Amino acid sequence: MKLVPFAPAVLARVVPAAIALCLTQAALVRADVLDAKLPAQAWSKTVGSLRVEKYGSGTPALILVPGLSCGPWSWRDTIAREAPSHTVYAVTLAGFDGLPAGDGATLDGAEASIVTLIANEHLERPVLVGHSLGGSLALRFGVDHSDLVRGVVSVDGLPVMPQLAQATSDQRTAAAQQVYATISAATPAEFAKSETGFVDDYVTDQALAAKVVQLALRSDQKAVAEYSKELYLTDLRPQLGKISVPVAEIAPVPGLPLPSYYPAIMASMSSADRHAAFVGFYQALLQGIPSLTILPVDDARHFVMLDQPAAFTAALDGFIATLK
Repeated sequence: MKLVPFAPAVLARVVPAAIALCLTQAALVRADVLDAKLPAQAWSKTVGSLRVEKYGSGTPALILVPGLSCGPWSWRDTIAREAPSHTVYAVTLAGFDGLPAGDGATLDGAEASIVTLIANEHLERPVLVGHSLGGSLALRFGVDHSDLVRGVVSVDGLPVMPQLAQATSDQRTAAAQQVYATISAATPAEFAKSETGFVDDYVTDQALAAKVVQLALRSDQKAVAEYSKELYLTDLRPQLGKISVPVAEIAPVPGLPLPSYYPAIMASMSSADRHAAFVGFYQALLQGIPSLTILPVDDARHFVMLDQPAAFTAALDGFIATLK
């Protein structure tokens, strides 16, 4: 496959401001993915700033961290598939999915609470799996606490907002302040319209998109603003070398038609070139991680576990099987 040399730079300019939600054509028959039958829940309780739901049994344990505006509903199919062989802890960040924001709606609070969860449950090096915002948090956790986990899986979460990859610290600060002010100042109707606009572009199946919007709007608007600001301020790239455990990036490779935020020229590429361009994009932003595996999932967009649930689970299980 020929790697298109300009593609990572192009993508870094056009990836949208918010890390959000999606589905593609292969999922049209999977509109029930958000209604997957879950096993019996062992318990649900508060751990630090998090709400945690425990399912299943088996090692290694998995800790699932959702993305911006999301809750455990985003992992419903994954929980159903993984609980028969793994103990699964599905967490909700403060301010998301109806959980009050309080003072814990920060990435610092979420990271500290995951440390507490691991300690309280006496977990023997679980696998931390995060989507989007949760993926960025998982990478950060790997930088700070590699000794507590056996592996990190980031599902389309990155160490820096791609459109700010070449920005200075001052430029990131200005962008963070702007996104916080914009989200905070929006009326509830404006906020809902904005969320709907993102989902309409990131979710192919409109029936599923409507469900996703309803669920995402259960999150607190100010908490979404706060986490978004933190994402814009973050650049973990100088610290990625500190991650001493294997890392997998599950990377969606969208099929045609492409989401509107990609340049039109990409639609004219061969599928092989487009695939290579997306893989190169992730490799460029994650370079420096000592043990990195890029796991592309074709015909998927940002919300890979809903878009291609079987392929997502296969990629996740394949990586977990390599961990010691």
